[in-house]
Formats: sequence, C-alpha cells, structure tokens
Amino acid sequence: MLTILADDLTGACDTGTLFAGEAAVPVTVWPQPPPAAVVRVVDTETRALGAREAARRIEALAGTALPTRYFKKIDSTLRGHVGVEVHALMRVLGTSCALLTPAFPAQGRTVIDRILMIDGRPIAETTLGRDPEFPRATTSNVVDLLRRELDRPLAWIPIDQVRDGIESLTARLKRLAGTVAIADAETDDDLAALVEAALALKVPPLLVGAAGLGRALAARLGLLAERVALPPCRRSLIVAGSRHPATRAQIVVAREAGFQVLASGEAEAADPARVATRLADEARRALEQETFDIVAVTGGQTAVALYKALKAERLDLVGSPGPGLAFGYLRAPRHPALAVLTKAGGFGAPDLFVSLLRETVA
Repeated sequence: MLTILADDLTGACDTGTLFAGEAAVPVTVWPQPPPAAVVRVVDTETRALGAREAARRIEALAGTALPTRYFKKIDSTLRGHVGVEVHALMRVLGTSCALLTPAFPAQGRTVIDRILMIDGRPIAETTLGRDPEFPRATTSNVVDLLRRELDRPLAWIPIDQVRDGIESLTARLKRLAGTVAIADAETDDDLAALVEAALALKVPPLLVGAAGLGRALAARLGLLAERVALPPCRRSLIVAGSRHPATRAQIVVAREAGFQVLASGEAEAADPARVATRLADEARRALEQETFDIVAVTGGQTAVALYKALKAERLDLVGSPGPGLAFGYLRAPRHPALAVLTKAGGFGAPDLFVSLLRETVA
C-alpha cells in the first residue's frame, strides 16, 4: 500500500492520477480518512496553514494510518511548508533518510546546481518567485530554501552524480544515510534514475517530490497510467479560481471559443479563499440547474471549495490527459459520478482548455 500526501487538491490529483494504471486512485480531503487501496491520496490542506499546525496535521494522519509506504508530494515551486511537513513525516515514521527534488521537467521545472528554475530562469526571477501569497527570499537555491524549515542534515546530489549510473548513484545514496538528500534533475531520465537507485537500497529513503518524481515512481512500480482521452460530451463548465497569468490567458481563450467559464474578477485578487468559496457556490448552483458532462477546475483552493460545496466523499482518479492534469469522477450525494478535470493554476498554454474540450462545446 502506498499513501501519497499532498498539501493541496490539484497537487494531490496531478500526482495520484499517474498511479491509476491498474485501478482508480481515490483522493480524499482532510479530515476524511483515506480508504483502503493499493494507492490512495490524501489532500492534507496544509499549504495555507501555519507551520506548527501543518506539522501537527501530518503527524496525526501518518500516526493513525494503516501500515503503508509514503510518497510526500510537494509543490514544484516549493510553495507551502515543505521543510516542516517533510520533517514531521520523517519524525512520525521514524526514518532519518529522504530523497527530495521538486523537478518537474514536463512543465519546465528543473534543478541544476541546486537552483530551482522555471523554463530556464531561476524561480526568484519569475512571477511565481514573487507570489505574494507565498513570500520567499530572493534565493532560488533549493538547499537554502529548505534549510529554514527543515531541521535535519541536508546533502546535495549534483547532476553529474545523478547521471553516473544506477550502481554509483545507489552507493551515493547509501553514503548519505541520515540526511535529506536534495538532488539535481533536468529530465525524466534523471528522475527515473533517482527512483531506481532509491528503491535499490535495503531500506529506501522517503521519496519527496512533485509530479515529476511521482511519475518516475509510478513507472517503476508498474502502475503508470497511460494518457487518457476525455470522454465525449456536449457541455462543459470551467471553474477557474487561480489568478496566475497562465490561467488568466486560458480563460480569455476559452471564453472567446464559447465555453461557459466561472472565474474571479479583478477586484477579488486580495482574498483568494473568498473567491474560491464564491466560485464553488456558483458552480454548485449551475450543476443544480443544468447538466454538464465535465467540470474543469483550476487552482487548489477552488478545487477543494467545490469538493466541499458538493459534500463529496472522494474523487476517483482514472488518468491524465496531459502533464499537470488529472481526470476522474467526483463521488458526491447529488453527483455520484461527476466527470472532473483538475489543473494547477501555473500550468498550460493559453489554448489548453480549448484544445482539451474543443469537442464539448454544445
């Protein structure tokens, strides 16, 4: 049994859906208990919490769960309390070793010489690095960013050692026992090598990463889901709470193409939680009045607000139509099998929704 812990719902989905190669992967939201399954995902909803409360939630969940192995899913731009949550999980599991990389090459997130980059630019020089909701210092150095909240010995695995062969990399990880090893990674092959080396150890380290590392783990376990096509449908609803420029551009293109879109207004930027609640309520009312064959949701807060507004029990993931995307069926009292597509706010080309849902316009 593998349990994936994520700090927001879109992150839980974009990683959990990768493991749906043999069976649907259930996702639940705190405080709902995770169901028994070969792979299950829990959205701990800790990204916006204070550090101490985030740690308590991780410890409470891991301390009461069924015997399981864990994958700690983190944001590829290191938003949230990554160090605090990793430290808390390691403490309750009684492990002293972890292997961590936020790299997600399919979406332009790479780590070279410890520097986290987005499309070749250090994150501190991008709009994400200046996100007012998740402030950070000017550094893009992953080791320095994590050192502030991760009270454990840290080590670094440079890219040349990642590519030095599995046997050599495994030996390197063995020598780094007792540390949180932060690894460079630029390609999916780099991530696959890290997973292969970690699982070659008698006692594998806790794996910590974004969907990139999750994909490598799913492939290594033989559970990787093939890319899935969205089911044919006539009407779709887009619910977009994220204010990231990538999402804003997608909204403009989708509206021009005739899609029904619920999105935040310019005056609401200062209160994302309230915006998410409003959009979720509007979506709930729309679903009560009309029939939509698929609902596309972008932004973690918006996704979990809709989950709660519909009083959902879980979301069963069945696959991904593309990097950073997850498709599944929401199980809610009035919507027993609502088709849902989730996407994190910072991903995708401007025509993403149109290219995915083109055939769904009525």
